Amino acid sequence: MSSYLLRCSLVLALSVSSFLSVSAENSGPASWSEFVEFHADSRAFGTFQAKGVTKGMWEGIAEGQAYTATYTLEPAEGGKSIRASHRMETESGEVISIGTGLQYWDDSTNSVLSSYSGFDQGKVFTGSSSIKTFDPESNLIEWVYTETSHGKTTEYLQRIQQTSQNQKTQSASKLGGGSAWDETLNRVGSVRLKFRVRPILRRNR
Repeated sequence: MSSYLLRCSLVLALSVSSFLSVSAENSGPASWSEFVEFHADSRAFGTFQAKGVTKGMWEGIAEGQAYTATYTLEPAEGGKSIRASHRMETESGEVISIGTGLQYWDDSTNSVLSSYSGFDQGKVFTGSSSIKTFDPESNLIEWVYTETSHGKTTEYLQRIQQTSQNQKTQSASKLGGGSAWDETLNRVGSVRLKFRVRPILRRNR
């Protein structure tokens, strides 16, 4: 009898461990509406700015340049997608980096996917992302971003956290190792109105 109970306990423990492992790997939002409402509730939509000095991390950007970067995130296509854009320039107005991208719900994978492209100092770059971590409780999203620039393809980890309605932090680092490029972004203008996805767009796994 005790042997039987022990065996059942081991099976139960292995099942729980397997479930937790799968849950950890599948950490994205359960639906598109959850993803959009996360951004609205955390006040992530809008335009934010950051200042800093470029680092030698992105293939197409030379290090050591003082910059001002403007980042915009907004609902698009009636809430069916989210548009992201950025413009990074020097004090004299010379463009260091500029780009735009879209995030949408992919039915075939039941996940949010993202594409992004633009120019780094006059040279084209293209990239795509998938969500690694989605944590509404701490207003945190982590993306695995794969970019092709100057003939080289590199994987990055991008971490974005809304720390208040008017401020967010973001960090990017190569998955292969190396120092991170950290930024603090401050809102430009007033807080955007909360945006809700219409019920017809709600999708569940």
